[in-house]
Amino acid sequence: MKSHFLLALIGIVTLFISSCSTTTVSYYNSLKFVFSDNSVRYTIEQIQNSQADLMQIRAGDRDAASLALAYIDGDKYRWVSGDKVIFTMHHGVIIRTEGLNNDLHYTGNLQFNPLSSDKQLRFDWKRQIDLHGVGYGIPVNSSWRIVGEETLSYSDMSLPVIKIVENITFSDLTPFIDTGLEWQNTYLLHRNTKQLLASTQKFNPKGDTYEMLYLSRIVRQLNKEGAL
Repeated sequence: MKSHFLLALIGIVTLFISSCSTTTVSYYNSLKFVFSDNSVRYTIEQIQNSQADLMQIRAGDRDAASLALAYIDGDKYRWVSGDKVIFTMHHGVIIRTEGLNNDLHYTGNLQFNPLSSDKQLRFDWKRQIDLHGVGYGIPVNSSWRIVGEETLSYSDMSLPVIKIVENITFSDLTPFIDTGLEWQNTYLLHRNTKQLLASTQKFNPKGDTYEMLYLSRIVRQLNKEGAL
């Protein structure tokens, strides 16, 4: 399946390499490296040398997998995996998926995403989502709060982070029974830069919880702080 995805990816990348730039070729080679590795046990050097930003993702009890940042559309970042799954993120929040059994097709009111502002955290976010197999225009409400400072550890090193919790309330006007319609998503932002370094999210009451670790961001920050 990975080989099929790489063939499809060639078509996408070809649109951007008419000039055959060294940077673009290097970026594509990085994507090939990511999708050919099943272990997700990258060395610091491999992460530093990757032209594509790397993310580690774990869905439920499954083994960890790799995502690579394929392209950016304004403030929407599209991360792809070797098995054709695409996660579209808006300032770190999953707003669309492609390739899952129950895809999230749409998320509205993105202008009110609390993580989209570098000012004071917005404490609530009301939005509607389209969820495959469930419905369209489903109301979702969430309240946000800053829990405090924590430490994010990676490869025996640590970074100071701020933990933000999102309390989700899912509409009861869906096929789901009235249990499991509330849960928490968490986001860990670097204390100084406020860049998102890790998160735990789900968007479907009966779906997986996704643990995301932004490997490239973490390594860049560790290098910036002189830990490498």
